[in-house]
Amino acid sequence: MARRWQAVQQPFPEHWTAILNRDVTFYRALETDQQTRFRQLILIFLSDVRITGIGTEVDDTTKVLVAASAIIPIFGFDSWEYARLGEVLIYPDAFNDRFRVTKEGDSRTLGMVGDGHLSGVMILSKPDLLAGFRLPTDKRNVGIHEFAHLVDKADGSIDGIPPGISREIAEPWIRWVGEELRSTSLGKNHIDDYAYTNEAEYFAVLTEYFFEQPEVLANKAPDLYRMLESIYRQQTRGLLAGVSQRPRRTGRNSPCPCGSGEKYKRCCKKKASR
Repeated sequence: MARRWQAVQQPFPEHWTAILNRDVTFYRALETDQQTRFRQLILIFLSDVRITGIGTEVDDTTKVLVAASAIIPIFGFDSWEYARLGEVLIYPDAFNDRFRVTKEGDSRTLGMVGDGHLSGVMILSKPDLLAGFRLPTDKRNVGIHEFAHLVDKADGSIDGIPPGISREIAEPWIRWVGEELRSTSLGKNHIDDYAYTNEAEYFAVLTEYFFEQPEVLANKAPDLYRMLESIYRQQTRGLLAGVSQRPRRTGRNSPCPCGSGEKYKRCCKKKASR
């Protein structure tokens, strides 16, 4: 508790706030007091978890977006700690099953939660992490996807049934997912085909969907949306309704969105590129 208190006493860098306002639709949708809490949770997360570049630089944008990926799924919980995570490795691109960067071939992993000798480690492809936030309506966000696996894993196993889920939701959820995995809707559905790999991937893919396109999900599968609403204790449909998916572009000579009074090119643009 003392460690967390010390973390939130640290000043939140202004250019980090500018990154959140620029890239994170979820953050822009929050009320002012909720944004304060979001920033505090980022400070706590970054005090707990190392973010290490493997053949690539971990700039401030990457660091903030990793943390945002972690906070978005658990923002509806009163308290949460990624107790089994110690480090996030950032790769310069997708990687194969030997953890080597690859641009071609069938084996292209964008992110993963490690086990065995990699227990406590997450790996994320940097360009895919960034694209997940800069293409906010494609139902894909590899950072949120992998942190959904960690939410799922909090009870010790990644099985598509997160801890704390009530019996009233657990039973229909298990029944729903079972029926979905037995279906033949691949390539015909509004849900990404990768969800049909297994129960755990279904949960993670639907988590991406829930936080990226909740209005579409609620319209196409209202029962599914309501179950995810209960699981995550968030009403993303109402939160994101009417929120611009992309803020107005900040010109180099425009006032910096962090409120410093400096031009953007001399303030957060310069800091974010370090």
